[in-house]
Amino acid sequence: MSHPKLGRFALISCLALTLDALAQEPDPTSVAAARSRPVIGLVLSGGGARGGAHLGVLRALEELGVPVDVIAGTSIGAIIGGFYASGMSVDEIQQVIESIDWDAAFLGDTPRELLSFRRKRDDDLFLVDQKPGLNDGQFEFPLGVVQGQVIDLILVEQTLPVAHIRDFDDLPIPFRAVATDITTGDAVVLGSGNLAMAIRASMSVPAVLAPIDIDGQLLVDGGVAMNLPIEVALQMGADVIIAVDISEPLAPREELTSVLAITGQLTNILIRRGVEEQLRNMGRDDLLIVPEFSGEYGAAGLARMAETIVIGYDATMGHALALQAHTVDAEDRLAEQPMLAGPTQFDPPIIEFLRLSNNSNISDAVIERHLRGIEVGQPLDVATVEEAVNKIYGMELYQNVRYELITDGDRTGLEFRLDERAWGPNYLQMGLEFNESADEDVTFGLSVSYLRTRINELNGEWRATVVLGNEPALFADLHQPFWREGRFFVAPSIRLESKLVNVFDNGERLAELRLRESTLELAAGREIGTWGEVRAGVRRGTGDLEVKVGDPGFVPAENFDDGEYFVRFAVDTLDDLAFPRSGTIGSLEWRGSRPDGLGADAKFDQISFTGAYAKTWDRYTLVTRFRYGATTSGVAPVSGLYRLGGFLDLSGFNRNELSGQNVARIATVFYRRMNDFAFLPAFAGVSLEFGNVWDDRSDISARGSILGGSAWVGVDTPVGPIYAGYGRAENNRSAFYVFLGRLF
Repeated sequence: MSHPKLGRFALISCLALTLDALAQEPDPTSVAAARSRPVIGLVLSGGGARGGAHLGVLRALEELGVPVDVIAGTSIGAIIGGFYASGMSVDEIQQVIESIDWDAAFLGDTPRELLSFRRKRDDDLFLVDQKPGLNDGQFEFPLGVVQGQVIDLILVEQTLPVAHIRDFDDLPIPFRAVATDITTGDAVVLGSGNLAMAIRASMSVPAVLAPIDIDGQLLVDGGVAMNLPIEVALQMGADVIIAVDISEPLAPREELTSVLAITGQLTNILIRRGVEEQLRNMGRDDLLIVPEFSGEYGAAGLARMAETIVIGYDATMGHALALQAHTVDAEDRLAEQPMLAGPTQFDPPIIEFLRLSNNSNISDAVIERHLRGIEVGQPLDVATVEEAVNKIYGMELYQNVRYELITDGDRTGLEFRLDERAWGPNYLQMGLEFNESADEDVTFGLSVSYLRTRINELNGEWRATVVLGNEPALFADLHQPFWREGRFFVAPSIRLESKLVNVFDNGERLAELRLRESTLELAAGREIGTWGEVRAGVRRGTGDLEVKVGDPGFVPAENFDDGEYFVRFAVDTLDDLAFPRSGTIGSLEWRGSRPDGLGADAKFDQISFTGAYAKTWDRYTLVTRFRYGATTSGVAPVSGLYRLGGFLDLSGFNRNELSGQNVARIATVFYRRMNDFAFLPAFAGVSLEFGNVWDDRSDISARGSILGGSAWVGVDTPVGPIYAGYGRAENNRSAFYVFLGRLF
């Protein structure tokens, strides 16, 4: 006879087990209920550049007739899996990953040509690109080296056809992305919301890509917590698991020879342990695919991702016999997944309204001027929208600028969300410049700049910069836009500087002068889009000349006064100032020195033009450079002479060795990228230059010009571009150069 308490306990246990089983049963509307066959779940791990193997797996499964009913992915697995689940074909996904400039996506946030013209001028100060915040006396840094703006736009564009779907179970293939809550270390399974942002969160490599805030959780790469999310696919109702593990194996001891290697090993240990834990969920009917990679395919190097597609394909075909048990008739597969019939046409919706969510003190009108190219009442034009987003982001006021298709009743519109920079609005920026072409021609400069942005709703800002070295300087300027949209501006500035001026005769230095000058400038102008600017103003300066080396009587007057009017038109669409590959930069300026009213020592007029144009074919780039300057009336003093000479500016001569009332020079620079390193791209090139200086404009001629050229190598480093070269010019002139700073 059984004990009463034991009987009650057994009854309660049975009820509990029954309720638990019911709780774990799939919803009748789920994938499991909709299939008369086992539900197949595809699990795609993270693994960086190895992620192309996932595409090979998908291609092989399609050829073998194996259906994919649910997908769970982490990091690059979330990208490939999310794209496929959204209805993209394998060919379409391959085309996308091959078309992406991965270096630009992970190293740059927006194309330089779309930066505001004001921000492009930061490059003129030979400053390091990174600008940490300096607020309340403390340094502040972004949460990632890259904020992910380029990646965001790519993901949004590719997922637009399913942008209206908020529940990932409603995608053509139910999908989950796995991220990590950086505050707890726990895995976060994303099954609803914005698909692009879910994928972006799953791939946010800590410290490289900034984390994503979703529902109050700060999310980073899911590989930290669950790199092979098998349990997630099981929770989605999968009966059979096909897991693809492309994570890097642990390195052998002989390869652990540096701090970076040890750090990478620690990361891989954490990931590996998580993978092993997930593998315990595998059943005997499940399949684990582990493609074999050579050492050249690490987690980095995403530009080579497409090369790994065949590796995943071959690894899957190696399990063809085991996979035969899961094949489904082609007609049945098409009925279940119509997307396999081919790509569906995405009809861009009519955009009926624009909405701006501006999380800053900047006036909406300043932002909305960049949205004017988007036509309300017309179909969505992704290229136009992305250009507008990049221009807003190029103001460098926002941490991220994102857009999303939204609905308001039966109307479809675009919402733009602008998240203010967490480490602004005060920034500190530094830079270096070094130039050596002979023992007597060495310059060095260390600059420190403080920038205060968005001082008012029209985005006024001011900057103060100190330069230390053998040509010290101190300058400060205010840039204050006005009128409703802030297109026009006033720009007062003050500049204190000391320069070295060498005077040569046939390669022999006759004197070294120290030119000290204080200049006050008041200008006003208008920015033209992001590509140009017109400004006009007046300058008033005073200074002195001192002979440091040579005959003290070489300078006719020690003190001088400058006063001039000027008008300048400038253009800048270069993609880079260090090693440009496309675009144009140039300026045309008139200045008139006037004794009457402005107190100048001399009356003269000058017109100056400089320009450069870059064009690239694959790894090869040709840059054509022009320079012309003429004193059209009067005689300019020593402080107003044009100077020529130096690296790529009549190579073979010392820096600024030649001087005169007029100058003309044309040059071509041809170079090739030598490596594929994203962080330290290297180049080698040659140049040919032709020009001279003249005291009389009537003497300007090809016969009176000098031919020079150079051979050089260069590397773009985090502190700025470094060049080393050898130059030769006519009359047996030659010089070696080492240069740190931007050239174009």
